[in-house]
Amino acid sequence: MKRHLLILAATLSLAGCAMGGGYASAEYVYAEPVEYEYVVPVDRVVVVTRDVLVTRGWTVYRVQRSGPNRIIWARRGDNDVVRIFATPRGERVAVRGLWEERERGDRGDRGKHKGWAKRGQPRDIITDIDVRLKSRG
Repeated sequence: MKRHLLILAATLSLAGCAMGGGYASAEYVYAEPVEYEYVVPVDRVVVVTRDVLVTRGWTVYRVQRSGPNRIIWARRGDNDVVRIFATPRGERVAVRGLWEERERGDRGDRGKHKGWAKRGQPRDIITDIDVRLKSRG
């Protein structure tokens, strides 16, 4: 039941985002199944993620704590934002990502975070994080 409510909330948040709202809700990301999990401290995931993002040309501008979770925010220019979610799950840490892009026609009020569209998972970034976390095991 809890999962169904979470999926419903994620669907509604995406619908709001598609209608000109702000960034996609984090609940959407948390509702997806976990593909990448590591037996490392959450702080290690944050350090590796920051390094990967900077190496790939992203500017990390915020590391947000949301309970035990860490959300690493990065941008490239004015039109691309990526969020990497590190979620502790007992002895493990799950890593997920979300890439959003400003819709092309939006030249208006940039301070309101309107006109963002989901591009999907940042597969190349997540893959690079995966390689680095596994190599230092």
